[in-house]
Amino acid sequence: MIKKYPLLKEPDKTMFIFEKNGKFYGHIVKNKTEKSVAKITFETGKYDSVEQLKSEYPAL
Repeated sequence: MIKKYPLLKEPDKTMFIFEKNGKFYGHIVKNKTEKSVAKITFETGKYDSVEQLKSEYPAL
């Protein structure tokens, strides 16, 4: 994992950024609550840079 941050438009979710073969992608995870565990809700497409990914999924 390269970086993690809360999402601007969905503050109850966190983006985790990964790199594989020179491309960057993210997992959007719904945050843990008292009643449920954290779980992956979405995997993004692959991007050439972290900045491109962050522009599509801005930080809080």
